[in-house]
Amino acid sequence: MNDKLLLYLHIPKTGGSSFTQAINENCPNIVHFHTLVDGIQLSERLVNADALCGHFIYGIHQFTDRPYQYITMLRHPLERTLSHFYFKYKNPEYDVSYDEDLTFEEYVLNPYYDIEYCNLQARMITGELNNPYPNYQKARDLLDNQFAFVGLTELYDISLFLLMQRLNWKLTHYPKVNVTPNRPSYRSLSSEAVSNVIQKNEIDRNLYEHACQRFNEHVLDLSSKQEKQLKAYLRAARM
Repeated sequence: MNDKLLLYLHIPKTGGSSFTQAINENCPNIVHFHTLVDGIQLSERLVNADALCGHFIYGIHQFTDRPYQYITMLRHPLERTLSHFYFKYKNPEYDVSYDEDLTFEEYVLNPYYDIEYCNLQARMITGELNNPYPNYQKARDLLDNQFAFVGLTELYDISLFLLMQRLNWKLTHYPKVNVTPNRPSYRSLSSEAVSNVIQKNEIDRNLYEHACQRFNEHVLDLSSKQEKQLKAYLRAARM
């Protein structure tokens, strides 16, 4: 087990619930952020924790004196917005915000969308949760220098493999959970809706593309032995 406290910054709708399965099975003492009451309790729980998982923002390491390492997952902002919309507004079981008549086009054109969801990945990574348009350079620098691992939702299985390899965990496949049901493809959206999401999430899109480039470099850096292990892992995951 790595001696560093693992801080899994779970950005909503990036496959984090699935990813957390691996952390649960490899970290005996895991703390879930949503169960905490305040900063005092957080500091107390982190004293003996192996990992902290949840929808928190960068900077939470200030609540502990222990060595730490951040990890996270990113997703293309269009796919993430679409998944969020159908999970929150088109899911009858989520009755707090369920809206049968609301369309995706209406949602992304509403100014409330900017406050709620624009560039949320960069906002959480910079710690500027209330700023819909955080500084891209700051987000990229933090991602490069403060995060030990950055996975990609679109490459979930490869991300799992790379994480477990990096942390010296047993190579085990964990299927996706909490997948939004009945969610259509972005190809069914109007071009106006697509362009609005891309434009409003330009910072997240640039950050995602940067993360993709780094991710591909990590895959290309695998040794021949590791490549064989990855291929075997992916074959097993498809069974």
